[in-house]
Amino acid sequence: MMLKIIIVVLFLANLAALGSAFYTLLLDQGRGGTRTARLLLVRVSLAAMLLIVIVYGIWTGQLGISAPWH
Repeated sequence: MMLKIIIVVLFLANLAALGSAFYTLLLDQGRGGTRTARLLLVRVSLAAMLLIVIVYGIWTGQLGISAPWH
């Protein structure tokens, strides 16, 4: 159960980082600021952590496929 909570938190943090990067992109309007690039780097890092947590969950058996056709 804890793994699923971590996945949801990482996903929401990823969405928040993407939204804040979009907001700073609109504020800077191409003036060469590095805030957007840093926030997108945070987003990519969060996405990598999310992928690692999902792979770990599948590898340990805590997560699985529960589709009826599987």
